[in-house]
Amino acid sequence: MLILFESEGTYTNMSPEDYQKEFELHGAWIQKLGGHYVSGEPLHYPAKTVRGKEKLVTDGPFVEAKELVSGFYIINANSLDEATELSKGCPILRHDGFVEVREIMKM
Repeated sequence: MLILFESEGTYTNMSPEDYQKEFELHGAWIQKLGGHYVSGEPLHYPAKTVRGKEKLVTDGPFVEAKELVSGFYIINANSLDEATELSKGCPILRHDGFVEVREIMKM
């Protein structure tokens, strides 16, 4: 799983045309991933966080976070290293975002 992190304000000052170009870049990257691509979605802001035994609900994800989870991709790769290499093409890196690469446990 590729978990995408971006600054909350990354797209706030973009024109609709520039915003559309960003989506097109993601589409092009998905095409380049070919058979590695399984699924992916952007996520809405804001978020809620539920913590601990008390189930305390706060606006989230975290007050101290500079970057927020903005979306994810699920890809097929033969190893964590291969998935990491594939993640280097993600368009959010152009905006100083980052990608966390995690293996999904088989249950």
